[in-house]
Amino acid sequence: MKEILLIFSIFLVTPSHALFSKWLKNTDLNNPSNWDRGNLPCGNDRMILPDDGPIVFMQLNTTIQELVLPRDVELVFGSYATLGFTNDPDHSAACLDSGTDITFNASHPADWIDPNNWCPTDTEKGPCKTLPQLDSERIPCITDDVIFPTGSSYYVNLGSKLNIEINTLKVSGQAFSTPSFQNFLASEKGGDIFPVPATGSRSSVNILRRRCNDPTGCGCGNDQGQILSAICQVQSVRCNRPRCKYPITPVGHCCGICGGMLNITYGTGFNLANLKNGIQRNFLYGKEAYSNVQYIVSKRSDNKIQMVLQDNDGKISSGVAMTIYNELKSDIANGGYKYGITDVRVQTAAGGGSTFDGKTSAHTGTRSMAGGSVAGITIGVLLGVIIIICIGYYIYINRNSQTSDDGTGFTAQVFNQFNRFNVSQKRKPQVSVPPSIGYTWGSHDSGVSSVSGQTSQGFENPIYGSVALQDMKPIELEPTDFAMMTDTQPVNQGFDNPLYDTDHQESLFGDPTVVENPELPTVMTLGPSNQDTDA
Repeated sequence: MKEILLIFSIFLVTPSHALFSKWLKNTDLNNPSNWDRGNLPCGNDRMILPDDGPIVFMQLNTTIQELVLPRDVELVFGSYATLGFTNDPDHSAACLDSGTDITFNASHPADWIDPNNWCPTDTEKGPCKTLPQLDSERIPCITDDVIFPTGSSYYVNLGSKLNIEINTLKVSGQAFSTPSFQNFLASEKGGDIFPVPATGSRSSVNILRRRCNDPTGCGCGNDQGQILSAICQVQSVRCNRPRCKYPITPVGHCCGICGGMLNITYGTGFNLANLKNGIQRNFLYGKEAYSNVQYIVSKRSDNKIQMVLQDNDGKISSGVAMTIYNELKSDIANGGYKYGITDVRVQTAAGGGSTFDGKTSAHTGTRSMAGGSVAGITIGVLLGVIIIICIGYYIYINRNSQTSDDGTGFTAQVFNQFNRFNVSQKRKPQVSVPPSIGYTWGSHDSGVSSVSGQTSQGFENPIYGSVALQDMKPIELEPTDFAMMTDTQPVNQGFDNPLYDTDHQESLFGDPTVVENPELPTVMTLGPSNQDTDA
């Protein structure tokens, strides 16, 4: 049991970049992918090697009908390998459609900066392993041991104007330092394997031979600058369409992913292995629900720790990222003694692709809000403020302007319209005020009102005496029935207006076109009249 735990612990603390990076491409004759038909030459095929091709290495015995060689090609035979010729048909299962030309198609050098040309291994001769990696980590990092396996021939493009830094380098079993590798490149054999690119001189290759002894981790070194641009120029055309609406792109990666990403700032006493062990043990290891979540922890060139979690649609990994974020924030609040970190920010595809630090958002939109939503809210608030300002300005102008043509100020007009609406709804009697008598709202003390700049004499209202009105109930006034009025019956309702005391004054409260008897006493109408049209 102790041995199992020890093995598991070693697996967790192994730095992600202290690996062997093995080159996959070769120019072997016995590699089916190096032929245009996708299979090896058959006994009755004519095998063609192109002009200006690489060195072709033959490891196994091969029988063909004919071999076509250009002037400058080199065919290298492995130990005990022979090449035979025959005119007999080949009846093997893989060669039923043979008997034609087959052409060697590995005639162009494979790119060093192509992630598909490398795989990680645990040992120099070990098999390739499946390991979640960023695109920048899939080519040799500054702490990686680079291996070109023995028993094969190679054709590699180092690119131009790049600064390649690796830990160690072995080509077909021969180890190199920086000076010895430069001498090898200058030789004929080195030029055949690593040809000078057509765009210029070769990129520089620095072999550091320096292991990572930093407990805070060592960065890959490929997550910035020209080398990352060169990687993404190759890799970005292969990006699959993410299954989430708001994919995120980690530093050092060329494609958007569905999941979560945490950017961590560490302090004194931080240990990358302890962080990885704690996160895997507490949140990922042994949990069936998280079996499809890929987990990558790496140190960036800016000394930030980047933690990436992803799955197919990003829903589960986004939730795990938020759980880890809350754990780390809790540790920071308690002094950071558990993990030794001082700050953490999280970005999730499920949260709109925004960066969240617990206080403010540092991306387009908020944690769960896209940029379009924020823009819409901002525009709406601005429009609301503009409308409020316009309304306030309009009210201010009307309050300070002169009264209207009918002698009524803006506030009084609004109040009157409101009162008329209430009276009509309640169907209560309404006292009609002559339009020729102007008034100003709130002017009760002067007894006069201004109409178009002129002063007119007011009148006393007999309904309102000296008794305070707040303790009195409103008087319900009934409308006058004109049908009941006769010449012999005096009119008891209404009041005498001292302004209009002549015999020939027209009625101010009715339609002047229907007043036939000017001697009829003036009556103030309270509500609609019930008089018949024939009266």
